[in-house]
Amino acid sequence: MLKSISSLKELVYPVICLSCSSLGMKICSKCLLMWRIKPIKSNIQKYPLYFSADYNEFTGSIILAAKESANKDAIDLLATSIARSIILAIKDLGIYLPIILTPIPSQYSANRRRGRDHIEDLTKVVISKLQTKDVFAVYLPLLIPAKKIHDQSKLNSQQRKANMYQAFLTRQSEISIEGVILIDDLVTTGASILEGIRALNEAKITISAVVTACAVGRNSLIR
Repeated sequence: MLKSISSLKELVYPVICLSCSSLGMKICSKCLLMWRIKPIKSNIQKYPLYFSADYNEFTGSIILAAKESANKDAIDLLATSIARSIILAIKDLGIYLPIILTPIPSQYSANRRRGRDHIEDLTKVVISKLQTKDVFAVYLPLLIPAKKIHDQSKLNSQQRKANMYQAFLTRQSEISIEGVILIDDLVTTGASILEGIRALNEAKITISAVVTACAVGRNSLIR
């Protein structure tokens, strides 16, 4: 009976790929191939950057589903990709455990609109995935928004830099911080990441690496 109900539900509400809208799977095998099992190492200025997928309309759909719809399958894919990149960064750079994960913060207005803090939720899923690989990580939200930031989707690289200028402040921490891994779900021009780096550097906090699920596929994002 339950199987018949499930089959009827699939006829009325067919399962479609979050990424390409093809029928049959929540994320189809073709789209999953865009999220590499072995992450890519790049750089953003002098800082090592690790990511799994190039940014395009298909990978962008996954990010949008995770960010705006809290889709569990999309969040899981992003978290898996970020966790893989963190593990590679640890091996590649000789980072000592435990690691500190500091996300690029969302705007307060975006959190109110979504009813949740997307990047905080994503970071916590990443930590749970790292634990299954015996990698101990600490979530430490050192960065906080310092001003209202305009929507960056229609801004060019120079406008984004101006928009992000002095956008973050760093919280004081009672624990000793040797270095952090700065994380986000997407890096395009790198303006948000560089502003996060600036704020942390001013607080005398070093950044071991930058990790994101998805990035613009170039050898160096910001030169």
